[in-house]
Amino acid sequence: MQIVELAAKLQSVGFTDKQAKVYVAALFLGPSAVQKISEQAEINRATAYVILDELAQMGLVSESTQGKKTVFVAEPPEAIDRYLDSQVKFLDAKKNELKDLLPSLNETSRSTDVDVAPQVRFYKGREGILQTNADKFRKIKPGSTIYGMSNTDEVEKMFPGHFVENPNRRLKKKVASKAFYYYSDENEVKSNKNLMRQIKRIDKPITADFTFYPTSAALITYNGENSVGIVIENKQIAETLRTLFEMAWEKDSKKS
Repeated sequence: MQIVELAAKLQSVGFTDKQAKVYVAALFLGPSAVQKISEQAEINRATAYVILDELAQMGLVSESTQGKKTVFVAEPPEAIDRYLDSQVKFLDAKKNELKDLLPSLNETSRSTDVDVAPQVRFYKGREGILQTNADKFRKIKPGSTIYGMSNTDEVEKMFPGHFVENPNRRLKKKVASKAFYYYSDENEVKSNKNLMRQIKRIDKPITADFTFYPTSAALITYNGENSVGIVIENKQIAETLRTLFEMAWEKDSKKS
C-alpha cells in the first residue's frame, strides 16, 4: 500500500493529517534525522519537530543518537493499538467522573421559564441529531407526553432500530408519545398502550421531523452528515404548538 494511502487510513483511527504523515514517513525511513522525515512527509522542518514530539508523547516515536546525530525512530505499528487502548481507558475514567458531575451541572443549568427569551440551539450531522434526542430525554419530566410528526422511513434509514430502542428510553421515564407518522408498509408503526404510544398515519411524506414537549420544540432533517437539528427552548412556544397539535388530532379523529 502506498505511503500516502497509509497516512490517510491512519486519520480514520484518530491521527491528525500531519501526525499520520510523519509517523508513516518515520516508519518507512527507519532511524532518521528530522530533516529527512520532514522531506518524506512533505512538511517543513519546524512543524516536523512539533509533530514528532506529539508522537513521542503518544508512545509512537522515540529519540536516539547515531554518532553525534539525533535520530527519530517510529515504534512498531502494534504501539498504535496500545495507544488506542490507553485512550479508551482514559475516556472511560473521564466518563465516570462526568457521571458524578452531571447532577451538579444540571442544577446549575438555567431553567426555561415563560418569561425568558427563547434559547435556540443548532445541531449538525448524525451525532448532532443524536444529541437533540438525548437533550429531549434529559429534560423531559416523568409522566409527560412527547408530541410530534415524523417520517419513519427517513428515521429508520438513518437510525435502524430507532422505533424499537426509543420506546424503551421513554418507558423508563414513564413518558407517553402522541404523534402523526408517515410510513411505508415495511416501516409501519402502530399505537400500543403497553408502549404508551398513540399514532395516526398521514398519507403524504414529510421531509422534516417535528417534536415538542413541555419546555421545548425540535425540528430535525435526516440527510446523513448534512442533517440539521434545531431546538427551541421556551414553554410558551411548546404550549402553543401542543394546542395546534391537539386541534389537528381532534379534526383527524372526526374524519375517521
